[in-house]
Amino acid sequence: MSGSLYAAISGLNAEQALLGVVSENIANANTTGYKSSHVTFGQAMEETLSGGTAPTATLGGTNPEQISAGAAVGVDGVNVNMSQGSLQTTGIATNMAIQGNGFFVVRSPQGIQYTRAGDFTLDAQGQLVNPQGGLVQGWTAVNGKLTGESAGNIGAIVIQPGMTMPPSATSSATVTGNLNAALASAPAGTNTERTVPLTVYDSLGNPVTLDINFSNPTVSSGNGTSWTATVTAPPSTTSLGSGTVTFGPTGAITSGQTLAVSLTTTDGSTSPQTFNINLSGMTGDAASTQLTASANGYPQGSLSNYTVGSDGVITGTFSNGQTQPIAQVALANFSNNAGLVNVGNTMWQQSANSGTPQVGQPASGNFGSIAGGSVEESNVSLANQFVNMIMAQQGYQANAKVISVAQALDTTLVNTIAP
Repeated sequence: MSGSLYAAISGLNAEQALLGVVSENIANANTTGYKSSHVTFGQAMEETLSGGTAPTATLGGTNPEQISAGAAVGVDGVNVNMSQGSLQTTGIATNMAIQGNGFFVVRSPQGIQYTRAGDFTLDAQGQLVNPQGGLVQGWTAVNGKLTGESAGNIGAIVIQPGMTMPPSATSSATVTGNLNAALASAPAGTNTERTVPLTVYDSLGNPVTLDINFSNPTVSSGNGTSWTATVTAPPSTTSLGSGTVTFGPTGAITSGQTLAVSLTTTDGSTSPQTFNINLSGMTGDAASTQLTASANGYPQGSLSNYTVGSDGVITGTFSNGQTQPIAQVALANFSNNAGLVNVGNTMWQQSANSGTPQVGQPASGNFGSIAGGSVEESNVSLANQFVNMIMAQQGYQANAKVISVAQALDTTLVNTIAP
């Protein structure tokens, strides 16, 4: 009877292990980025009493004769389900979820670790960290540009709340719209001058308002019109640039498409500041005069907001209305995700059977994309866990019943041979 008892005990131990994994899964049903586990049982080694015989000319073959060696069942392994969990929108700018393959890379005192839990925040130094203070790894933009992103140059991501964007001096401008050709034939004394204002920025980010004046319209030899273009900085009337703009008989511009400007400043910025105004988008037909002017360049700006794109790029929006990349989050892939070592807090480490990490940019190659302002929920199915719990309970009860029956049989035997 001892074999039956030991077999039943092995069953109790196996079902207890299953219940332990089920309870852990249920306890982590709401843990961000948690991956559920599944227990697999395996038959334990049997004791072979007879190896079996082959058929002969006069006698048939016999099968092997085996009985349980006492440990009838054992836990073959606890496998991790690495499938995608549902995404939950949080609205927190630093939260991220991976849609598809990959793990976030986090540097902790224990070394490089990996996680699917993107419930990140900023610490006092503006570093992007996980709840345990691990530093989320990626690439930092230099002068608003991301270049040379590779596995060998990842580092901590920093988003300073007070970070600023330096000013950018105007290097080009554009005027579009129409100049009324009828003004070239207007009676004497008619005000035919038309002006469009243009705001440009010097190298210190100071705004300078210029006037682009179009005057003295005349009918050209090709039945088109010609205008004198002059740039001034009111209240000064000194010309900063001038030229002649000519339109053909259909109103299309034929010459003078570019107006060169040289701006002298006295505030310590780069002087003279030279740039061209593109007039090629202008027309000179019989429609009313309507002109608009715009220029590149902007003043200094401070960070007012930031968002995370599907490619993991953290883009900052600044008070000057400009946007530029701040950093990009890195992802890591493994040939065997289930081979990673669970070190707690939904963190994983590389193992001999996981393969080496392949680090790259989100939404490229085999890497998943990033959902900003969201986190990945646990992939635990409570319905499946409740079924597994019932199976563990029934298996445990059945094995316990075997022990009680074996005990009863032992008692019967003892009572039979008792004097």
